[in-house]
Amino acid sequence: MSLRAVGDIEITERKNPATFLHAYTCLPLAYGTRQAAGAILHDVADSGVLFAILMCKHKVVSLVGAQKASLHPDDMLLLSNFIMSSESFRQRLVPLFITIESLLFMGGLIALKSALPHLSPKRTSESFSPICLPRYNPMAFLYAYVHYLDVDTYLMLLTTSSDAFYHLKDCRIRIEMVLLKSNVLSEVQRSMLDGEMHVEDLPGDPLSRFGSASHLGEHQEPTDSPGRFREPFAGIGGPAGLWHFIYRSIYLEQYVSSEFSAPINSPQQQKRLYRAYQKLYASMHDNGNGPHKTQFRRDENYVLLCWVTPDFELYAAFDPLADKGLAIKTCNRVCQWVKDVENEIFLLGASPFSW
Repeated sequence: MSLRAVGDIEITERKNPATFLHAYTCLPLAYGTRQAAGAILHDVADSGVLFAILMCKHKVVSLVGAQKASLHPDDMLLLSNFIMSSESFRQRLVPLFITIESLLFMGGLIALKSALPHLSPKRTSESFSPICLPRYNPMAFLYAYVHYLDVDTYLMLLTTSSDAFYHLKDCRIRIEMVLLKSNVLSEVQRSMLDGEMHVEDLPGDPLSRFGSASHLGEHQEPTDSPGRFREPFAGIGGPAGLWHFIYRSIYLEQYVSSEFSAPINSPQQQKRLYRAYQKLYASMHDNGNGPHKTQFRRDENYVLLCWVTPDFELYAAFDPLADKGLAIKTCNRVCQWVKDVENEIFLLGASPFSW
């Protein structure tokens, strides 16, 4: 890994809410498709695989781990950044060895110091590299087999064995064949085109849909999944409306965020909003003055509203002229919307390997 790649990782960290949320995000998929992907990883991966992860860019499609083994979201972020920021993976060149001298996890940023890899001139779609995951075990290496299935989708197989390359290669071949036959990869590509949740598609007032109003601190049972996110209800984006939101499931350690749209459509504006979210998160979790349950802030850039419960956290940005009552009502609608589609936006009920 080059020093440029290390710098790319640090830049990505600053723009990724996973850094301060300590949660990972999933690619939106139909519940049956995600279950099929998980079953394939579970049934086809052979013994010796510690974790099998199917990802699309920084988003998880499915994840299966060995019994009593779990990946911390911070390690998930490290893995995805390590792969996405490395030219050796993206150019499909094999690194014979990558020696990572140290991994420092401080202030939500992961600093990597690594030696330049020796690259084989043979072009291939697979790589095998040692990596230390500090949340899993800061004193040892795991070995990551990485194979790109298409431009954005890749399979990671993690093991504790340094000589498992050919074994993992065989596992990958079997997994890839079943993924193709089951149309999982085509559904992943379709989801990439469809995109994330859009604030303009927020469903109407829960009062009109469920017969009772939703209020802060009140929970409703989820309804049947609607299939896709866009529903025939009036959008509320724009003046005096919702601009963006992040919803974090505390139990799942996963989050979902809306797509950026006008007026937060430039990298500078998005970076500024993430910084505002990060400050709000720190304030909400400040042990000296908190923790707090709700915060409402207004400045020249946004109205920011944060709501923390034992089950979830919601961070929302509104037009700076938005009414407080409207913002609270809208947050209720966002939470209900997330509940309605949780089977599609979160990884639920993953089963461990049987060995």
